[in-house]
Amino acid sequence: MNKLILCLLVIISFPLYSQDDNALELTEEGVEVNPLEKSEEAASVESSEVVVDTEEAAPVEVTEAPKTVEEIVAPLAYETKPALITETEVETKKSFSPLESHWYTTVGLEAMEYTLPFSYTGSKESFEEENRNLYGGRIGFGGEIYLGAGFLISTRLEGYYMGTLFESAQTADPELPDEDLATIKDSGQIYGGDIVQSLSFLWELKTKNPIMQTMTYLMVEPFVEIGVGRAWAFNKKDYSYDTGAVVEEYDQSFNDELTNVRVGGGINFTSRQGFFLFLKATENRYDITKRRTKGYYYSDGNSSTPVDSEPSTDLGPIMVYSLGGGYKF
Repeated sequence: MNKLILCLLVIISFPLYSQDDNALELTEEGVEVNPLEKSEEAASVESSEVVVDTEEAAPVEVTEAPKTVEEIVAPLAYETKPALITETEVETKKSFSPLESHWYTTVGLEAMEYTLPFSYTGSKESFEEENRNLYGGRIGFGGEIYLGAGFLISTRLEGYYMGTLFESAQTADPELPDEDLATIKDSGQIYGGDIVQSLSFLWELKTKNPIMQTMTYLMVEPFVEIGVGRAWAFNKKDYSYDTGAVVEEYDQSFNDELTNVRVGGGINFTSRQGFFLFLKATENRYDITKRRTKGYYYSDGNSSTPVDSEPSTDLGPIMVYSLGGGYKF
């Protein structure tokens, strides 16, 4: 009986001693360690470790779903460049259109005659009223408005200057050509400004270019104009003759302040680039509002005599002829 009980005890205790050594642990003090607490400590240790994986990740292939027709056409429509411009279209855009309103400038050359009441009688030379030739230029700036049906109206401001371009000298004795015994010197100028209103009409003319020998188009523009302005003039004559036996001199100058009313007409030839040439004739009605004169003369041994302090102030119509060009922009 005792052997049977001992065998049963051995059989019952065998599963207890066959358990894993880690299933039951004791501390140094002999206290059993709780398995749950041990598992929490192990988890915290594993989380604090840094694991470095030296293996490179395999490339991932990205596949796109096939695009629909709408998705392909839309970007192409957005990125499409404008159509190329032909040379004809470029030339048309750059060309000047005369049938529009523009600003413009003018530059011209002019000539006129200015009447001066000189009066002197000497034994060798005599001087009477003369029409002195003056030469110079004029510049202007203005704007024009296209009225339609080929008509344009314009307003511009102008400034001008004209003067003498020569002086003369003569000798009394042909045997002494290097010695000036008699001299005559003319000097003078006129300058001023006008405001001008003009009316013109345009039509196109096909003609031959004399330089390039090709056919080209010009805009022919006849015009009429009227203007008003102010001017100032200075003119002088200096004469002396001295041979010892005969001595005579004449010196007189005129300072004039004037107002002016002008009426004229001409024609413009305008290219398709905006450049133009013009020919013009203008009648000027100058009115001398103030004239100052000074000078003296003597002859035949007489003493010096002052000139007439109240000379004539009458000026007839004066024609001015102009040739020039300009640019419209």
